[in-house]
Amino acid sequence: MSRCKILDLGDAPAEGTGKQIPFKHDFTEIDYVLALFKVDGKLYCLTDQCRCCEGSLGKGVLKGDFTFCHKDECGWNVKKGYCKFNRSDTTPTYKVMVEEDGLYIDI
Repeated sequence: MSRCKILDLGDAPAEGTGKQIPFKHDFTEIDYVLALFKVDGKLYCLTDQCRCCEGSLGKGVLKGDFTFCHKDECGWNVKKGYCKFNRSDTTPTYKVMVEEDGLYIDI
């Protein structure tokens, strides 16, 4: 794992919203699409693609701790990464670190 900058501080989503973030890993050069959310003043990051219908979670609607995919309205917990309707189905989550020059995750 390596710590990578995903966004500048000023580009973070507003409270109660999410954002899709295309991201290229600095070292492996692997392309990722992440979803970043702000809930109760904390930032949460998970893989953007809904595992049920492949829609975007970052472009979906945030209701409490769940983001609902923009395609099929499947709900995913932004803090733990599990599906609201099938808790055994999970998506990767990443801890967000706030530094002076931006937002970072370990990936």
